[in-house]
Amino acid sequence: MKFFGWLGKMIVTAIVVASISAATTFYVMNVFVQEMLKPYEAVLPTKQMEFSEFVAKLWTGSNIVGQGGTPQQGKERAPQPDASKDATTPQDDAVAAWSQTGTEEARSKEKVVISAEQFQKKREMLSEEDKVTIFSMLISQLPEQELQHISTKLEDGLTATELEEIEKIVGQYLKPEQVAKLMDIVNKY
Repeated sequence: MKFFGWLGKMIVTAIVVASISAATTFYVMNVFVQEMLKPYEAVLPTKQMEFSEFVAKLWTGSNIVGQGGTPQQGKERAPQPDASKDATTPQDDAVAAWSQTGTEEARSKEKVVISAEQFQKKREMLSEEDKVTIFSMLISQLPEQELQHISTKLEDGLTATELEEIEKIVGQYLKPEQVAKLMDIVNKY
């Protein structure tokens, strides 16, 4: 009987400690993110995640009993490479790990409008106020996937079609007056 009493105390202690730890982590990280975004004057979402949503997502993510033994998406085991194949020969259509924009042959068909070096120089010339304005405008309005897409395009410079694609993306998410303000800042340098 003492064993069950001891086991009950341990379970209650573990639950209390885990709850306090989760609550503390939630509130500390929430405050930290808000403080980090203050200098950029980024618009925070009007409906912030509440603690009950945090606990629900935490519980569903760690609920291994309710998964029924089926593999989760993205958690499958990666296939093991065949040892009989030569792993050192690269594929012809392989994409460079750093640039992610394809082969140079595909890019050489189009003329580069702004090179990566020119973009870097223009970025360095921007005033702090303009950097904050651009950053807060883009971060608050564009989805993360679109920002990543634009960033990937800027790595090796921009061709005319890539520039048009970026303009379409920005125009899709920003209001016309925001686009005009963004273009004024870009054309200033």
